[in-house]
Amino acid sequence: MNKLSRRAFLRAGTGAAGALVWSGTVGNSYAANAKRRAPGDRLNMAFVGVGGRGEANLREFYGLGEQVVAVCDVDAGRLNHSTVLVKERCPDARKYVDYREMLAKEKDLDAVVVSTPDHMHAAAAIAAMRAGCNVYVEKPLVRTVREARWFETTAKECGAITQMGNNGNGSDAQRRNIELLQSGVLGDVSEIHVSTDRPIWPQGLNRPEGSDPVPEWLSWDNWVGVAPERPFKNGVYHAFNWRGWFDFGTGAMGDIACHSMSFFFRGLRLGEVISAETVKTTEKFKETYPAATTVKLVVKSGMQQSPVTIYWYDGKTKPADEVCPEAVATWGGISVGGTLIKGAKGMYMNGAVCMSGEPKFRGFGQHEATKDIPVTLPRVKGHHWEFAAAIRGEASTFSDIDHSVPLTEAVLLGCVSQQVPGELKWDAAGCRFTNSEAANALLQPHVREGWIIN
Repeated sequence: MNKLSRRAFLRAGTGAAGALVWSGTVGNSYAANAKRRAPGDRLNMAFVGVGGRGEANLREFYGLGEQVVAVCDVDAGRLNHSTVLVKERCPDARKYVDYREMLAKEKDLDAVVVSTPDHMHAAAAIAAMRAGCNVYVEKPLVRTVREARWFETTAKECGAITQMGNNGNGSDAQRRNIELLQSGVLGDVSEIHVSTDRPIWPQGLNRPEGSDPVPEWLSWDNWVGVAPERPFKNGVYHAFNWRGWFDFGTGAMGDIACHSMSFFFRGLRLGEVISAETVKTTEKFKETYPAATTVKLVVKSGMQQSPVTIYWYDGKTKPADEVCPEAVATWGGISVGGTLIKGAKGMYMNGAVCMSGEPKFRGFGQHEATKDIPVTLPRVKGHHWEFAAAIRGEASTFSDIDHSVPLTEAVLLGCVSQQVPGELKWDAAGCRFTNSEAANALLQPHVREGWIIN
């Protein structure tokens, strides 16, 4: 979606944005400017969610030499473990169960890293930006389309540096793939096929009956957060199995597509989604994503007049071998986890190219048609380094709102299609589907009483 469309929406006031029905409250106060540091300064950082990706992010920034001021998690075991990880250099890191209390008490934070389940990304990140912090937020940036637009306008209002945690963006290999696509050597791209082995967690199931006692080490109310209240069930949601539940996660597509679609989204200057449709699916369930789907997204490109059709395959499914005989000739078949880009002059797949009329793929670093494509993008020390360096004025974030918001929006529209059948036609300027009120109902989050997105 182009910037003008999003900005028009955000300026709408009593229009699309003003018509949102929230279960909680949206505030308007914010810090005028997010903090900056001088070159060589350590950042004062806080971490919301310190298990899984949260622990990985904590290790990354601690390893870069940043100061861990505070850690926050609803799980006492993870919270205690995180302070052990940083005790050598940051023995006074303070512990919190509720990020709202942390932001109210910690006044000298430069940046907050949000690595919670998807449903809490927007609430925690927007609150942090309004407290004057820059934010690094795990993928997907948020859980719903409306939250993506709130995130963008808040970042602009607060002057916040942001980075979505699709960390492959910091690698030389990904930037080289982007340069290949930006060179135009493949010609106009008609379609892209991308697949994943996810989900690797349970989904395609009904909610279990009954409830279990909440363990004393878990703050269940804080874990549920903005989502509708539900009883605790041991092993069903916390700590990892939340991803497949509509209220908490975004399924396989939300988990992986912000990684696997990122390089071609940028390289082909993709933007506004035209339509989203799940063209194949296993059995559907009321509260969880299906076990396997094929999603079709049609997206406008800033590099060509014709749109690009993206086919997304999850649940260990993949395109049929007939889609690309040249891949079969090269590798014996199309594997799960690959990305195939088909252009008028050539094709790309997993670091290799096959130009028109050639029988097999070859590594594009050696292929005479592509080996001399110039280096046009900066190379950095890593995705986390880039975020910290940007706050010190030494770099710019590669996965900032100009990239993370439209990419996340496209992914989330695909997630909506996994819940609502048929071709869903998207009006980007109006932030709505033109042919499905059922799909429109899924664009905004539930905000439970007592919680806010502020």
